[in-house]
Amino acid sequence: KMGVLKIEESQGFMEVEKGEVTDRISQTDLLKAVDIQTQAKKFELKLDKLGPYNIDYTRNGSHLVLCGLRGHLASFNWKNFSLQGETQLKDKCTDVKYLVDHSMTAVAQKKFVYMYSKEGVEMHVLSQMANMDRLEFLPRHMLLAATSSTFSTMNYMDISTGQKVSTKTPSIVKDPITCLKQNPSNGVVSTCDLRGIIKFWSPSVAEPLVQLKAHKGPIQDVAFHSNGRYFVSLGGDHKMKVWDTRAMRVLEDYSVTYCFDTIDISYSGLLAMGGGTNIQIWKDIFTQSKPSGPYMKHGLGYGNIASRVRFCPFEDVLGIGHSNGFSSIIIPGSGEANPDFFYANPHETENHRKDRVITSLLDKLAPDTIAMDLKVNGVDEKRLEAYNQNLAAMRKARNIREKKYKRPDTSLQGQGPTGLVGNDDEVDEELGFVDNSPAKQILSKKDKQKQKKMDRWDKKDTADKVRSKQTMRHSKIVQQQRRKIEWKAKNAKTTNPTTAAATETKPSTSEDQEPNRKRTRAEEQPNAAL
Repeated sequence: KMGVLKIEESQGFMEVEKGEVTDRISQTDLLKAVDIQTQAKKFELKLDKLGPYNIDYTRNGSHLVLCGLRGHLASFNWKNFSLQGETQLKDKCTDVKYLVDHSMTAVAQKKFVYMYSKEGVEMHVLSQMANMDRLEFLPRHMLLAATSSTFSTMNYMDISTGQKVSTKTPSIVKDPITCLKQNPSNGVVSTCDLRGIIKFWSPSVAEPLVQLKAHKGPIQDVAFHSNGRYFVSLGGDHKMKVWDTRAMRVLEDYSVTYCFDTIDISYSGLLAMGGGTNIQIWKDIFTQSKPSGPYMKHGLGYGNIASRVRFCPFEDVLGIGHSNGFSSIIIPGSGEANPDFFYANPHETENHRKDRVITSLLDKLAPDTIAMDLKVNGVDEKRLEAYNQNLAAMRKARNIREKKYKRPDTSLQGQGPTGLVGNDDEVDEELGFVDNSPAKQILSKKDKQKQKKMDRWDKKDTADKVRSKQTMRHSKIVQQQRRKIEWKAKNAKTTNPTTAAATETKPSTSEDQEPNRKRTRAEEQPNAAL
């Protein structure tokens, strides 16, 4: 008989005495209280020439890859500090991802996405993924997802066959993408844009599965929990929101004091946020006991601007890629103490790695299996069914009315009948219900005032309209406008050069000095003047 070992140990979080807080404990204090093996996990790499750096861990947490914005690429085993490969790409690199294991790496460069071996040798050029700057790998489906924030496009590619699976055009994506993350439970990829909308995508569906208005401003980053039930969004409006992935509703809403740019969630549920030189770790975000303050704090130092934070799987370590290199700090309780060796083995050998690659290829899931399991609470199914029936009936009524609408005959030169053929009773009899009157037209405030003015004018009789026109004709405003027009006409005559020359050559008389009105009147009636 085989015995079953029941693990009842809790996570190794920090425990302090009454009256103390954990966010005051620094990394120096932790190094004094831990063993030598744990002390080696706290280190820094100073690379101040080619940053800022993006980082990524393998699924078992044994290897780490660093990719600088100016082309520096390095992959190594961070536990024993054995360098696997290092190269200078001499190109702009915006993102990096491990694919199946540490032997293959995908790098989003300036023009295309490239695949490199662990030694840094170029393997493939993914020319179909052009101008991409965000990468995400789906291990269960062997899919590499890439997005472009410049051209608002998105591509899926199967790395096992090298074929393009799906493409999202700018007409579908519409908005520039700020971040790209995946839900590890179902493989659904989420993107965020500058309008504060989170979109969930599947390669088998052209349109987004769900569009969620999360924040008022642009969204900086999104992170999913390892169980896939929750995700956290960080917005530019200084809000951090915790969401339920099945109900698509906000569970908690926190105000953020600092300007954070990147977030990540550990296996145990710790949340890390990085921005500027500040790093904060929050605890109990996804439990009923809500935190009143951060679990830990860490300062990177002057000039070290955080660009990416990642928890190392199965280790109490947080990796931070910043503008001057890489930092690894100790976060007690962040790692999973009881790993699932079927999912990832942190102690695997080379033979185990080869077997796992073959097994993952055999167990590869089809892209059609990527879907969402939505269960929105509070939906009245009977009311929804009645609404759908009413909507179908209204569409049917519109189609029948369009069919009954008769266009005028061109041979009659516009004298033919137009409009509905038959009265409304006949249409209602064919529809089976009484058609409602058209909806009320919505007018602006200016249009309403204009309509009221026209209504008042229509109510007046003929005598009132005549008096109103006479009043307008003799009003001071109208007289001022007439004087202005006459003055402009008079100035136009004086400024005309031909007229000015004629006036200089012609001798002045008393008749020329008189107003034009008197001279013309005298010319028209010469007998009266005598």
